[in-house]
Amino acid sequence: MSARDKEMTLINVLAVCSLVVMVKLAGNEAHHQQAMKLMTRASDGVALCATDAPTVNAKMSERMPEAPDVVRCGMTCTGDERCKRFNYVSTEPSPCQLYHYTPTNFDVSRNCQHFYQPGQQNSMT
Repeated sequence: MSARDKEMTLINVLAVCSLVVMVKLAGNEAHHQQAMKLMTRASDGVALCATDAPTVNAKMSERMPEAPDVVRCGMTCTGDERCKRFNYVSTEPSPCQLYHYTPTNFDVSRNCQHFYQPGQQNSMT
């Protein structure tokens, strides 16, 4: 094997290794961004809705237009670096309510669900 062939083989191996590292990092970031959990009442597991005013009523994500609206709202939140929580209110004209702060008031609402990023408080008593 010539020196040039060895050099090209080394370059190809380094390129493949770089690609694997980039894909792995992108996969970790995508997994982190997609993780949102439903906030529930500790006593019975019923879904809660934040009743504090949202920071913004947002448009649904345009990615994956066939996905359920609650998923698209979650994608909108994870695409906003300041968003840590959101309400999805199915009966509202703007059902995607983003929170850049932690709301303190919650209640049970038949058409509303509050989601948060893991590591934050997830239930109320």
